[in-house]
Amino acid sequence: WSPPPQPPYQEEEIPELEIDVDELLDMESDDTRAARVKELLVDCYKPTEAFISGLLDKIRGMQKLSTPQKK
Repeated sequence: WSPPPQPPYQEEEIPELEIDVDELLDMESDDTRAARVKELLVDCYKPTEAFISGLLDKIRGMQKLSTPQKK
């Protein structure tokens, strides 16, 4: 008796990715932020547009919370 053969593929490894939100908050514009996030996601083979726009929306919300309102 021998054990069944192993499947020829390896389980997909999910690479870890850290996005420094503070770094993004310090940037001047959404375009700069989007370019930086695209740079970080360069190895991602799934569509990233929806992720990036969602992330930028959240960052805009965080800016409103962290920036004192000027009158």
